[in-house]
Amino acid sequence: MRTSLQCGGGGKCHIIKPNASISGLFEENMDLILANQSLYYLPLESLRQIVEEFYALMNPGGVLFATMMSEKNGYFAHAGKPDAKTGLREVKISGRLNETSFIRFIGDAEELKELFSPFKSYLLGEYDPIHFYDFEGSAHHFIYVGVKE
Repeated sequence: MRTSLQCGGGGKCHIIKPNASISGLFEENMDLILANQSLYYLPLESLRQIVEEFYALMNPGGVLFATMMSEKNGYFAHAGKPDAKTGLREVKISGRLNETSFIRFIGDAEELKELFSPFKSYLLGEYDPIHFYDFEGSAHHFIYVGVKE
């Protein structure tokens, strides 16, 4: 199921089911795709599919900017073992956040490169933004910037 609605500036927005294909949503190819703090919630099969779809959607020379949660992130300490099928770990946080999530954590830059292997790696980086609650631990993420050749 896909619903289109008007966005500001006359463009269209699309609401799609979680883990659904984005193939066919766009009439033109892209020069830039930003996937900030969103892909690590996807099961492995959906994640691989979306990376392939990103690649197919891009013009040659197009840039993908993506972030993935790392094993240095404070959430990792609250994570169970990865699910054999999805690769996601159940993360249970209590206290201020009081939530349960399912997250894919990345261990190192090589794993990051493999995940985005259709793209030529341009930059592998990391960030750990300042957090206001030290007891929650690190917010460490990897940054991936890749180019479609």
